[in-house]
Amino acid sequence: MKTLEKLREETLALLEYNCPEEHRGRAADLVEEFADDRIAANVLNEFYSTVPDAEEDAVLDLRLVTRRAGLFLLCAMTAAGKSHLCLASMEEAAILGPLDHGPGDPEILSFFGFADNGEFLAKHAEADRLAQYRPVGMDPALCPVCGAADGEFHVLGCPVETCPWCAGQLTACNCRFEKSGRKSFRGERDIDRFAQLLEKKGRVPFRAADERPGFLEEKPR
Repeated sequence: MKTLEKLREETLALLEYNCPEEHRGRAADLVEEFADDRIAANVLNEFYSTVPDAEEDAVLDLRLVTRRAGLFLLCAMTAAGKSHLCLASMEEAAILGPLDHGPGDPEILSFFGFADNGEFLAKHAEADRLAQYRPVGMDPALCPVCGAADGEFHVLGCPVETCPWCAGQLTACNCRFEKSGRKSFRGERDIDRFAQLLEKKGRVPFRAADERPGFLEEKPR
């Protein structure tokens, strides 16, 4: 996974080739504004890397559509008046299409609690009514590493997650090896088996008041 600094440098470089000169300054300011936020950084990098008309447009604003369990739906608003619906996590981002078309994908709709595309559009089709996106690090209700909301389970592998067996840091204690009978995890199968043990024991959800103060994803530049 690219570091935040690498994402920033790469996106700024893409701007030099894939952004109209008259919008380049504001577009670069947005990249800098979210340089320490992995969700937004992934979205901006993906936009300038893959959107076909990115050479004639620029993202000037990011709005929050909805979020759940470390996954975010954002709206990238552009200088040309377009609103792109984006799905993002701490690891990657994807541009789904125009906001007023909705996600379309039944799995995405179901994950975020929408019965169908019509229900999504009834609530979120107008970009101007969406709230400004706030960096994960500035939202006290979110895990600063994986983006899980207060009361939600962390994304598996998040270093903030508490071990349900010893109450230590799940990614640092030895419980994952002791309970799985493995000396190391060598692939997805081992991880899946441990995840089943974890679910059976009962995962510890993120508690913002107790867990957030001691963790940061990356130090500011």
